[in-house]
Amino acid sequence: MIGCLSLARETFDIEFAKKKLVKTKKILKKLNKNISFFDDLITNDKIGEEAVNFFNKINCSRFIVIQSTFTDAKFISSFVKKFKKPILFVSFKEKRTGGRLRLNSLCGINLGLHALIKNKFYSNFIIHSNNEEAFTKEVLKFIKNKIFFKKINYFKKLPNSKKIQKKSIEFKQPKIGIIGERPEGFDTCDFNSKELKNKFNAKLANINLEKLFDISSNIEKKTINLTKKNISNNLKNINKLNQKELNKSISLFHGLEKLHEKQKIDAFAVRCWPEMFTEYGCASCGPMAMMNEKKISAACEADVLGSLSCNILNQLNNKPALLVDIVDVDEKDNTTVFWHCGLAPLSMAEKNTPSATVHSNRRKPLLHNFAFKAGEITIFRVSKSENKLKFILMRGKVLKRKNSFSGTSGVISLGPNTFKKIKNLFLSGLEHHVSFTYGDVIEDIKSLGKQLRIPTYTI
Repeated sequence: MIGCLSLARETFDIEFAKKKLVKTKKILKKLNKNISFFDDLITNDKIGEEAVNFFNKINCSRFIVIQSTFTDAKFISSFVKKFKKPILFVSFKEKRTGGRLRLNSLCGINLGLHALIKNKFYSNFIIHSNNEEAFTKEVLKFIKNKIFFKKINYFKKLPNSKKIQKKSIEFKQPKIGIIGERPEGFDTCDFNSKELKNKFNAKLANINLEKLFDISSNIEKKTINLTKKNISNNLKNINKLNQKELNKSISLFHGLEKLHEKQKIDAFAVRCWPEMFTEYGCASCGPMAMMNEKKISAACEADVLGSLSCNILNQLNNKPALLVDIVDVDEKDNTTVFWHCGLAPLSMAEKNTPSATVHSNRRKPLLHNFAFKAGEITIFRVSKSENKLKFILMRGKVLKRKNSFSGTSGVISLGPNTFKKIKNLFLSGLEHHVSFTYGDVIEDIKSLGKQLRIPTYTI
């Protein structure tokens, strides 16, 4: 018997996900009569327990996990630990409409794979488009395969070139302000404080969310109004937003500024949801984008190593860096999409295109909305894939394309075989955030890795 279950989060487009599920289940039922479906979408702990109880009564040799929308890795990690059977993930491809990222299921798989690989559990995934024949072929391959997936080393260690043998990189040991804690199930945002101290001589300042809220709520109205006037020169639609919520969002920017100035913080890792929306009443994306523009990197979801990645790029390039999700990959087009809700700095935008918007799921301001400008980029991550500290490094190119999804995004080429490279990155346990900056700092990062005795890999 083969088990099939579906994961989802209610802040995404559940109705759209259900329509995708109906079609997918029809295909699976035609393929094999021995598939047992847990029909409810697993959106919370209670339904998760019901799914575990359901499969406890059935002897399943393997599982198909449909990643209907983005979710964290909490449930799938506990599920795999309990049943210890081969897993095939299925994600849904979304059209690059320029509108809401309705499912973001590929990023959910990225998060799940990272967590499982940390525990030495290897699996595979399919991106389900409208190509039923290709989808069927991949599922049948999984059903007929009687063995577990094995570890494959996709990362390639970068050798030191002659250019970096004697090159010394000036690296300022950063002070990282950690505001709040990473969300539950986000193993991708884990870090080891001793390792950060030993390898990077980094200082960590733990700041609770309430302190940021308190500082921000006491920003003077005239300061907020002046900032609003300044940003309206570069952002369309400012006046169409809820002004009370917009003011709160701008106050967060000044709150971060004050923490930066008072505590000499070089980079932030911020718990950006849900409390920003549910307790303070606005989005933090726009304020973090404004900090990114000042080269004070601001990483969402309290991703400390993500923030450090951006800080390293800021130091080496003296240009803004950005942390993004990988949310789409198109085999025919040979491209992928880097996206985040709306925290890209304005200097990354195509000229005269930026506008202000609200969060696609939470419907609160302030977010930036634009496509990244075309150009060569350096893609980088301080990674703990497989629980081993390393640098992941790639060259890329932002293509001149329209915004793929609301917020800030870019269509990226990684050269030949972009689709295969992205798939192999995920199967190697890469975190769900990567950073990038415009320009070429490849050799400098390799030099820094050599100085710090951190191995550098590419794909």
